[in-house]
Amino acid sequence: MTKKNLMLSLLSGLMLGLSFPPFHLGFLAWIFLIPLFQIFNQSIKLSEKIKFFYLAGFTSHAIITHWVALNSGTSVQVAIISYLALCIFYSIYWVLFCLILHFFEKRKLSTKTEVLLIPFVWVIIENLRDIGPLAAPWLNFSLSQTGYNRLIQIVSVHVDLSSFIIVLLNVLLYKFISLKQKKYIYSFLSVILINALIGQILIANYNATNFQKQINVSIGQPVIYPDEKWNPNLKSRNENIMNDLLEKSLESKPDVIVWPEAALTSFLAVSDSKQRIELQEKIENSVLITGIPQRMYFNNELKVYNSAIFLRPDGFYDTYQKIFLVPFAEYVPFFKNWLSKINQFDDMGSFSQGENYNTFSAGDLKLSIMICYDSSSFKIAKKMVDKGAEIIFVITNDSYVGKAMPYQHFEHAKLRSIELGIPVVQSANNGISGIILPSGEVLIKSEIDDRNVYNHSIELK
Repeated sequence: MTKKNLMLSLLSGLMLGLSFPPFHLGFLAWIFLIPLFQIFNQSIKLSEKIKFFYLAGFTSHAIITHWVALNSGTSVQVAIISYLALCIFYSIYWVLFCLILHFFEKRKLSTKTEVLLIPFVWVIIENLRDIGPLAAPWLNFSLSQTGYNRLIQIVSVHVDLSSFIIVLLNVLLYKFISLKQKKYIYSFLSVILINALIGQILIANYNATNFQKQINVSIGQPVIYPDEKWNPNLKSRNENIMNDLLEKSLESKPDVIVWPEAALTSFLAVSDSKQRIELQEKIENSVLITGIPQRMYFNNELKVYNSAIFLRPDGFYDTYQKIFLVPFAEYVPFFKNWLSKINQFDDMGSFSQGENYNTFSAGDLKLSIMICYDSSSFKIAKKMVDKGAEIIFVITNDSYVGKAMPYQHFEHAKLRSIELGIPVVQSANNGISGIILPSGEVLIKSEIDDRNVYNHSIELK
């Protein structure tokens, strides 16, 4: 029985892992809990159940977050240790889920109560997991459904509804298998159909919107890898690449030009930056958004930020400092003094966390900027929209973490667009760059490692 349970546990974790991008087998998320429910309802010790739930969680996290181990921006040791630490830590929440199921079992809840309460419990667990420096919104179940435009629209009604429905489908199907009652399979199918119908209505409503504004966007994808970007011998070559991208963008006379995270390695945000002034003279009538490093002193203490700068041709500029730093990649939570330098491609060491949810004005349009894994956080994006942002620009550099993670990151941008009802534009160093509408429609989606400029007009409410 232990060997069978081991296989069931691994199967559960494997199915959930494969439901996430880049695999996009989202339907597997509807059934991944069934093997664990089978284990849970056996007459075995609670400690045994906990072990198998933990293993399932570890397996799924190992697949979903495998890109952490591929982080070439730090040492191999730090990358692997942080990857294993995250998998070990996040799997504790699966133990919590098992313990709550055990509590319900002891209380002998009615089947109807169980069906609704179990999904609600998982939603609470996801929200708990999204608190603190080790928050992990990239593990939320909703990300597994972004391949289904109609089904994922439900997150625009409430951000937690997709996760609730996924667990509900698992419970209904398991009840059908274990109790042999047709009402559960009918309920299973009904939930999917109703969800799809609601999604179709929401998409139709968005497409029927009377759009009042329009913005022309030009996205630059430079494909300059970290070991090239910070190499002083390649500085001239890199500048030529960025200048070529700028010239191509200006041909389309865009309102906004956007370049990725750390696209420029100079400190453009200092008041006497000649490079910034030269850049502002070149951009003609456009606005430029690009990632930069930034140093600032507070009470004689130097703080280093992963920042974005917003440039207008009239000499105005402003910055945004990244809020959601990636633990063990951009800083070390809890034990900061243990490691003074993480990123091997720059001279700055660990980053400080930004605090301001800035909006910027481009004509009559308000926009916000998110950097890299900022875009995995609904909470950060929501605060920006609450401050008036009508469109969000995500700038990122996913070239540190292999070829699979960029696909997952692009789906985060898609989720934010659908949840908040505004377009999202992403500029990624090596891809994937693109534009997503709240209907789930992808206007542009670049190829990995395609050095290019992508132009498109976006209509807004």
